[in-house]
Amino acid sequence: MTDTRPTFSRLTEGKATQSWRAAVPAVVVIVAFVALIAYLASSVSTYSQRWMNSVRDAQETRNQSEGLSKQIAQLQKDAAMLKTAGRTTVILEATDKKTKSWAAATVGELADGKTFIRVSAYGLDEKPEGGKAYHAWLKPQTGDSIDLGDLEPDQNGGGYTMASELPAIDQGKSVLLTLDASGAKQPDNVIAKIDLPKLTPSVKAPPTEQPAQAKTGTTSQQMHQELGK
Repeated sequence: MTDTRPTFSRLTEGKATQSWRAAVPAVVVIVAFVALIAYLASSVSTYSQRWMNSVRDAQETRNQSEGLSKQIAQLQKDAAMLKTAGRTTVILEATDKKTKSWAAATVGELADGKTFIRVSAYGLDEKPEGGKAYHAWLKPQTGDSIDLGDLEPDQNGGGYTMASELPAIDQGKSVLLTLDASGAKQPDNVIAKIDLPKLTPSVKAPPTEQPAQAKTGTTSQQMHQELGK
């Protein structure tokens, strides 16, 4: 008689083969899903990096544009100051007869009511002794002198400086030419000077804002309205 009963090994091999074949589609789906997530994560990271770079480039372009606008405005302002004859031109007188240096200062007004001064000096030593430097100063009616800038002599002994954003034209008292240590904060060795004539401003200077605390009778509501403006 023939034994037709199934053996244990055959049953085990059959189930194992069928189980692996049934798991293949699930494994394929899982692998595809993981690959999709990785692709999406990579894409998001790439787009995020591109967006950050775009924002940074836009900010740099904006900063460069603002810088160019300021430079253009300053150049236009300087050109306007150089073209105008100003309100008056004064000659600085030497404080010592031995001094050969002299200078001329042109005083004028800007559209905002501020003052500008151009100083042209002559007879300067090309290389002053002791590491000193030539300075031009505006002495106002009150307060400390205002530095108008250094005058760097050329080979012919000429020097030039120009300053703007100075007090109103009626606030200037005198213009000084000094030979002081480089980086001096106030005039010391004055070699030439001149008192400015009495000038009346032709441009109304903008009013200076007063702190809210200094205003009497100001309510909190009024303060908020002013801040809102």
